[in-house]
Amino acid sequence: MAEKHQDTQTTTKKILCVGLCNIDIIQVCDTYPEEDSDQRCHTSRWQRGGNASNNCTVLANLGARCELLASFSDSKTFLFALEDLRERKIEFGQCVYHRDKHVPLSTVWLSLATGTRTIVHSNPDLPELTLEDFQKINLHEYAWIHFEGRRNTLAIVEMIDCIRSWNKHHAKVIVSIEMEKPRHSNLDLLVDGVDVVFVGKDFGRFLGHESARDVIQALKQSHPGPYTIICPWGACDSIAMDEYGSWYSQRTYPPEVIRDSLGAGDTFVAGCIFKLAQKEPLSAVLEFASRLAGRKLAYFGFDDPEKQVC
Repeated sequence: MAEKHQDTQTTTKKILCVGLCNIDIIQVCDTYPEEDSDQRCHTSRWQRGGNASNNCTVLANLGARCELLASFSDSKTFLFALEDLRERKIEFGQCVYHRDKHVPLSTVWLSLATGTRTIVHSNPDLPELTLEDFQKINLHEYAWIHFEGRRNTLAIVEMIDCIRSWNKHHAKVIVSIEMEKPRHSNLDLLVDGVDVVFVGKDFGRFLGHESARDVIQALKQSHPGPYTIICPWGACDSIAMDEYGSWYSQRTYPPEVIRDSLGAGDTFVAGCIFKLAQKEPLSAVLEFASRLAGRKLAYFGFDDPEKQVC
């Protein structure tokens, strides 16, 4: 995943990812731990996480100019995440710092037996981004802005409206949105006015659908418009429909051994954004992103697997 790709689209203007940045505390275990048990793990590590944050990591690995816009805690614990952003040359100068707030933490168990990841997330008091936070950025700097659908749905709708107003008089900024969290029932409001929609399997099932095709048909019916919708469905084929109504199906590329599924979906989304920003055909975009996500499953973390010891 460390292979560098360069393109004029990704080197002239930046890709901005808007959403969460947290710290993941990851333990690699033989199996998921039993309740009230005491056992050892194989390895443990800290890792900067959060969907938008992970998107930036993958984009940076691919050679894109990218920036993160998120709420930050001023806790000393959070310095770990800031240092990792600096080392990866991911810009974060527009992020909003909050005093005396807890660091968002995710405790993650990776099971070597099943290849699954189990996440327990804590974010007691860090505020979500507001429209006022977003309005401080200079839209001229960005070719693409990607939003992680979160509980500040109405604020994100207002942010997207700002971009739509900007696009009427300036070079177009492409907008994408990811709808993944099943607990946010009104995320479908974010579909209107965007160019690319990513719908996660969990959110699709939360809406009552049992296949990627059903999700796409339902959203296109309830929110018609000239946008591309991409729906990865776990180990099943990813299904997509472009702005003209053409369907696409893309197989997955699972490795022989799944070692780390944490961030595989974020890798897929980032791979799609990277290639779509280069104006690649949707079929080629899906192929690239699927292979990229499949490769990520075989290794721990997001870095060059040849440098890893796990």
